Amino acid sequence: MSSTKPYRADIDGLRAIAVAGVLAYHFSLGGVSGGYGGVDVFFVISGFLIAGIVKSEIESGTFSITRFYVRRIRRIIPALTACVLVSSLLAALLLFPSDLKNYGGSLLAAVTSTSNFYFRRDTGYFDAPAINKPLLHTWSLGVEEQFYLLFPILLVALFAIDRKAIKFILLAIASASFAYSVRDVGDHPQQAFFSTLGRVWELLTGALLAFEIAPRLSSKAGRELEGIFGAALIAICFFRYTNATEFPGLTALPLCLGAALIIHSGGGTQPTLVGRALALPPVVALGLISYSVYLWHWPLMVFFRYRFPEAWTLPSQLALLAASLAIGALSWRYVEQPFRHWRTASSRPVFLTAGIVTVGLVVLSLTMRVPKWLQHWSPEVLASTAPTAASQRAQCRPLPNPIGYPSEICRLGPTERSIDTILWGDSHAQKLAIGLAAYGKFHGHALLVETYGGCPPLLGVQLYGRSRSVKCPAFNNAVVAKAMTPGIRQVIIAARWALYAEGERGDVDGGAEIYLSNEGIEKNAPIFANALETTVRKLADRGLRVIVVGPIPENVFNPALAFERFHAWKQPLPHETTLSAFLQRERNVMPVLSRIARIPNVHVVYPHLRLCDAQTCRYSEDGQPLYRDTNHLNAAGLAALGNFYDQLFAAAPLAQR
Repeated sequence: MSSTKPYRADIDGLRAIAVAGVLAYHFSLGGVSGGYGGVDVFFVISGFLIAGIVKSEIESGTFSITRFYVRRIRRIIPALTACVLVSSLLAALLLFPSDLKNYGGSLLAAVTSTSNFYFRRDTGYFDAPAINKPLLHTWSLGVEEQFYLLFPILLVALFAIDRKAIKFILLAIASASFAYSVRDVGDHPQQAFFSTLGRVWELLTGALLAFEIAPRLSSKAGRELEGIFGAALIAICFFRYTNATEFPGLTALPLCLGAALIIHSGGGTQPTLVGRALALPPVVALGLISYSVYLWHWPLMVFFRYRFPEAWTLPSQLALLAASLAIGALSWRYVEQPFRHWRTASSRPVFLTAGIVTVGLVVLSLTMRVPKWLQHWSPEVLASTAPTAASQRAQCRPLPNPIGYPSEICRLGPTERSIDTILWGDSHAQKLAIGLAAYGKFHGHALLVETYGGCPPLLGVQLYGRSRSVKCPAFNNAVVAKAMTPGIRQVIIAARWALYAEGERGDVDGGAEIYLSNEGIEKNAPIFANALETTVRKLADRGLRVIVVGPIPENVFNPALAFERFHAWKQPLPHETTLSAFLQRERNVMPVLSRIARIPNVHVVYPHLRLCDAQTCRYSEDGQPLYRDTNHLNAAGLAALGNFYDQLFAAAPLAQR
């Protein structure tokens, strides 16, 4: 904190509100379904404080870029280092090899301040598999550190060029960043959460306050209303937003505006009602330790849920909350404070220490990328890590892809034959292609494999909400156009049908719900039914043989991870999914499949007949899992389908049981 600026307890109180929202959201407490927006409040606060410090020091002629970075190092690195060291120890003790390898990658990203880029391409913030990522929360530190790296340099340059233009230039940059965020959310709704370019405007919102972009209200009543309105905006977002809310973009605006209004209304000799509430000692105390609490709460939760997946109950949530606060307070007292007040004659010891720590953590992260160097799991545990079949790319020759990532197009089958079959669908179709490649059930056919994860092979269907992909409809149209070309005789369609018919994933895989309409998830079933029949008829009416692959049974747990826990910690294996539960999950799918099977040139085949008996659907065989996650088969599962692959090219399909 710059000595030229008076201390504002209400801003520490606002920090407390921000971290409270994040904690309540992550620990599933108090119905704060939009508490993830607390990070946006943090961004506004950070922008305000950093800009205020740099501005004051430049104006007084005391600014030093070296001292600025030294302060940032002291503020951020000690507590982060302590947290990642303990997390790394727990990771080496608890995480299974594949997860430890991923942890090593995330540690490298955290150390290099690139976590947001790493997780942008690796996962969605709202996906439940994120529960297996102890350093996911460091994405926000990556955004802030990238901002800290460039912002003071920008300000120094602007002060030197034209001080009067600074506010307008910052406003222009913030406007461009906001526009980018809105567009990014539209194009990449899950990945946009981690975008630095899409978050800069939030930090600059606070910076513009420091540059007095808006004059302070002279009326006490006006400032009271300003503070109350700001608090109301934050509260509404915390309690009204959900995982399905498209975020950030436009939806982040009320949160940032709310934080800005509270900051703008505060200060001075006459604090507002909101300011006085935020300045209460218990609130300020939480705000002071908020950084350490934020650092520790997520890995504590992740490791607990990883080791004790069945124990995620209200008592454990409250206990983890208490532990986060206690460890955060200890970290603030014995790690943050000593290093922040560490006095040295020069900046060299600080930079040298930071460099040594960074190199050490980089070496540690690279070591963790090779789990066998750190771990000694039993052969049974290692065998339970469900191996995936040979990758599709390794067996399927890539072809030009006019749509681009994440769709995959390749050729499978004899090179001397011309392509006569298209395999079309989402990730379930991709796994089917791997099964075909591994077991060679082509019967002389050459296949064009066109898959796009998360994109239902349904013409005329647009995805809405966070799951939306603007490329999905174009991809489907391109596949059908290819199917209409000479030489193509048949189309095989496979997908995770219940996901699109129900909209809800119904498992621990998490991720955004699927909306086939902007009118709500309840419209999914009729839209799905109509779209699948329309799609199939369009192909069949052109004389193509259409093979629709029925659903793969889903599990409400990850069988591969369940076997690892069984062998490592003797945790009981879950019960198999019952046939009735499978049919209930597919209640809006099976009638549609039965109906389209009566269309000429259309055949429906049912892989679940190879995995289910009259009572249950198995997820293991000979003591090994058949799934790599809740709903995708692994190599053993694909092999368990047996002669099902023959049915894809047979004259008559298997009869449905």
